[in-house]
Amino acid sequence: MNTTFLKNQRLKFITKNSKILGVLVLVITLYNCNSTSAEVINIGYIGPLSTRATDLGIPPANAMKLAVEQYNKTKHAQQPQINLYMEDDKWKMENAIPAYQKLKAEHDIKVLFISNTDGTMAVQNNILKDGVIAVNPLNSDDLLSTTNENTFRIAKKTEEANGIIAIRIIELGLKKVLFLQYPNDFMTRATNAAIDILKEANVAYKVVTANIGAVDFKEEMAEAKEEGFDALVFFGYKEFGYAMKQARDAGITAPFFGSTVLLDPEYYDNSEGAIVGTECCYFTPADGNFVLANKFIEQYEDMYNKKPTSVWPAMQAYDAMNLVLNQLGDLKDGMHESLTLSDMLRDKMKKVRYYQGVCGNLLIAENGSSKGIYFSLYQYESKGNLVQVRR
Repeated sequence: MNTTFLKNQRLKFITKNSKILGVLVLVITLYNCNSTSAEVINIGYIGPLSTRATDLGIPPANAMKLAVEQYNKTKHAQQPQINLYMEDDKWKMENAIPAYQKLKAEHDIKVLFISNTDGTMAVQNNILKDGVIAVNPLNSDDLLSTTNENTFRIAKKTEEANGIIAIRIIELGLKKVLFLQYPNDFMTRATNAAIDILKEANVAYKVVTANIGAVDFKEEMAEAKEEGFDALVFFGYKEFGYAMKQARDAGITAPFFGSTVLLDPEYYDNSEGAIVGTECCYFTPADGNFVLANKFIEQYEDMYNKKPTSVWPAMQAYDAMNLVLNQLGDLKDGMHESLTLSDMLRDKMKKVRYYQGVCGNLLIAENGSSKGIYFSLYQYESKGNLVQVRR
């Protein structure tokens, strides 16, 4: 037999089988990559990182960074790597959609955390169209209960928290109340929740809505003095510190009440100390899981060399992020080729019935709201410090 012919046939056989072997190796490699190495999931956060209400933006942002860092350090090889990207909305509704569009275009985020109630409502159509899961880690109220199925509220209920102020006013026997209100949905709902309770007790009230950015309230405080209000409620941000100072300068001695944002350092500075003695609804480690909460505060301080200026936004954001990360980490267990990531994450989130977080034991209802976070009554004792009045 021709040796040249045999040699050519042998070469063809080797070449053919080498190609088959190469294909097999490629298939096995791709399979192993898909089954043992993780995908990357990008998460976005929109919050007030400058201008106004930064105590509702910076501590939550830092808490979420901490949670993501801890997750990435301890995750298994099969679990996805998480990246967190942030945008500043300056606590303005109109900045929400541009911030979201930037996060989606530049980082293709799959999950969006957003603090502002009005901003959360603004992005509803966008997140549903894009298949993005949204989480508000600070607020949960009747307006947010109307959001679409891709939105979750892992937070205290605004109406319940601020109703504490009205109950306190009634307990103290106060009969005529002035509300100074910032014109956004959160503070409006806080006011309305308190008013609903005061009405039932026949307590008289008046609501004055401030202009955004206003710092001169001398005229309003002079009228309050003349009308003889025996309680002043400040449902607004750091600018209302000026109103507190101007109220005392006008000779008003009535007790002050406020909302959850009083620990913004600029609130105290603007009031020149007049804020001391103000009672407010608030949440601290004593109201949640004390052991886990204090551990979180220690870890936060280790990472940032300071404690959060306002602890409840940081605690809620930390729980909200960890709850989502838990579901993303287990996503492969329930993967189905006919479902998108948002479908799977949404379904898993709605099945959360017992999550032991720093805020307490949380569950998520079918409508995306959470339960398990309960605020208490506190009094502003000194700069940056509150003391619990009662639970």
